[in-house]
Amino acid sequence: MGHVRLNEHINAPIDHVWDINVSCEHLPEWNVNIIEVKDCPGRLDQVGATTTTVARVMGRKVDGHAETLKADRPHRFEQKFAGAGGITGAISTNYTESGAGTDVAVDFEYDFPMGFFGGIAEKLLGGSIERDVRHSMQNFKELCEASVPAHA
Repeated sequence: MGHVRLNEHINAPIDHVWDINVSCEHLPEWNVNIIEVKDCPGRLDQVGATTTTVARVMGRKVDGHAETLKADRPHRFEQKFAGAGGITGAISTNYTESGAGTDVAVDFEYDFPMGFFGGIAEKLLGGSIERDVRHSMQNFKELCEASVPAHA
């Protein structure tokens, strides 16, 4: 099983950061793997909310699915997912107020199927998955900071 842990400070209020993260509309704006969102209720901050996302993997469009497991506004958000090639995993995000901004801690765990071959896939793809998660976090930070309402 692969694991990526990230910590980031975002210069935006905690409620704003939460709202961007749970918005289906904003997912393709910051997540480098998502090119389209389908079958989404608009927001993912209700336990049991599901969505279908479309990613481009090796030039092909593939569907992925996510389900919200926990939504404790504005402090904790958890989802499980299943994606291309049978990859599965979970993402847990914690938000803490820090001055006028928000500290974000992300734990991203993923697993490839097929036992031994999944281990090989992890060795081959783990670095690119970590790069994508880090790049997505940077995009998320920039989107949150650029879209802070004037009254915040």
